[in-house]
Amino acid sequence: MHPSPVTWRDQFLYFLLPDRFSDGREETRPKYDRTDAHRAPDPIAWADSGSRFQGGTIKGITGKLGYLRDLGVTTLWLGPVWKQRPDLETYHGYGIQDFLDVDPRFGSPDDLRALVAAAHDRGMYVLLDVVYNHTGDNWFYDDGGSPVSQLPYRSAPPYPMHGWRSAEGASVRHIAGRGDGVWPEPFQNPEWYTRAGGIGRWDPEPWENPLHPDVEFRRGDFQTLKDLALGRDEVLSAVVDVYRHWIAFTDCDGFRIDTVKHVPWEVSRNFCGAIREYAESVGKENFLLLGEVTGGAAMARDYLDVFGRNIDAVLDIGQPAALIAGLVKGFADPRAFFAQYRGHDVLGGHRETGRYHVTMFDDHDMVGRERRRFSAGNSGPHSDTQVAHAVGVQLTTLGIPCVYYGTEQGFDGASPAGGDDRYIRETMFGGTFGAFGTQGCHFFDPEHPAYRRIRALAAVRNRADGVGLALRRGRMYLREISTGGPFRLPATGELTVWSRILHDREVLVALNPTLHPLTALVTVHRPFHPEGSVLSVLYGETAPPSVVHHEDRALVRVSLPPAGMAILG
Repeated sequence: MHPSPVTWRDQFLYFLLPDRFSDGREETRPKYDRTDAHRAPDPIAWADSGSRFQGGTIKGITGKLGYLRDLGVTTLWLGPVWKQRPDLETYHGYGIQDFLDVDPRFGSPDDLRALVAAAHDRGMYVLLDVVYNHTGDNWFYDDGGSPVSQLPYRSAPPYPMHGWRSAEGASVRHIAGRGDGVWPEPFQNPEWYTRAGGIGRWDPEPWENPLHPDVEFRRGDFQTLKDLALGRDEVLSAVVDVYRHWIAFTDCDGFRIDTVKHVPWEVSRNFCGAIREYAESVGKENFLLLGEVTGGAAMARDYLDVFGRNIDAVLDIGQPAALIAGLVKGFADPRAFFAQYRGHDVLGGHRETGRYHVTMFDDHDMVGRERRRFSAGNSGPHSDTQVAHAVGVQLTTLGIPCVYYGTEQGFDGASPAGGDDRYIRETMFGGTFGAFGTQGCHFFDPEHPAYRRIRALAAVRNRADGVGLALRRGRMYLREISTGGPFRLPATGELTVWSRILHDREVLVALNPTLHPLTALVTVHRPFHPEGSVLSVLYGETAPPSVVHHEDRALVRVSLPPAGMAILG
């Protein structure tokens, strides 16, 4: 088995949805040309196609590993590839019909194993997106004798089942083939499901214990996706066996675990413990268990366990993602972003080491915020620079950075009504639902300005020397600046500078969040910088600054162009 990385802090993740990334036939289509938009002839048909399978494949992803490795990506997070219902358009992969198979629209189990092996050959790791809170819409409720996919939530008694969903979408009493109902066979027991109806209240009430296993959002169906009764030992054991199988078969390096908040805390602990023990038994000593925990930092903290008894890290979605966007675009106080990493924040103790959180700003759900990519509505001359430097913030601050597919090509998807996630799931390879309202052109452009800048930034972070180590593992300090008056921490719209320090090395990172040039005197760590020494420019458009000692400070003057960023060391 392929060994685990020493620490996941060294990794740079890339998240993609298999249906939307590549079908392996990009050479048959033109590359997107910004001067020729390749607009879909019918925008209504274009939008409608976004709710259906587009045709991306696992083999297509394998063929693009070079594109990803050249970007600087070291770990691929693969959206769910498990077999979906043949009669439903659950292109996202979160509605599993057969836990022991890969969806044939994506490829075969052997294709998945070959992808992992090819990534390992390139020095990359692979995370598989796993779901065990629920299955797909594989059976119907009985609503007065009629089959329905969803009923309102009720705590007890369990609703009766009308029948299993056939491959054609009808309600049937008996499962006759692999397209009917749910597989493997043990999951065909009606008692394995809570049968409580759909979740209506997605968060605990003020009077409820947020960790209680019987709160509504832990017992109800995730919309039409049927909730598993994980409090039954045999159900959880079957789910554990399923994912042990996929570790053994694929040689993957970790799991991204879906909808952790909707799983009782003890169930999550038992699942993670069983998976971790199995991974260690086959030589994967640092198998990553990355959880999606919605509901804010307090909920995320409850599932994190520094002693390795629950999930290892959480996705920084929601407010942390908004803070990155606000920092880079100059709309938010930089002190609010950096305050997350101090013990004063409810999750600060976990963020401040960088081990327990994965940073994102674009993703496929954007839970708790408007469904708009970072670049949505940003048509100015610096839009590509800004999105690249948002990734640059991830690459140079504490945490494990993750970029969402298409971000490196400036994708600008946005839901017209704010709540439809199809618009932030554009296709990279062409298809009928291409980015920017296009059809029939692909977006794998290594010369795109955002791609080139991210590649340069990642090259600095991935260095094997002290500079790279400091950016990946060093302590972090927001630096005081002066623009002619007293030294102070930067405010909204000012030059923002931070240090990463490891042992005897300081790497300075500066960001201009405005659309005009900025200059400031910046404090650096005096013991590391003798008077007259010069910092090297490792990234960015700025002159190498000389160190000046003034009273008890060591200072450098940093000047950046509009939306500029620099790494100095």
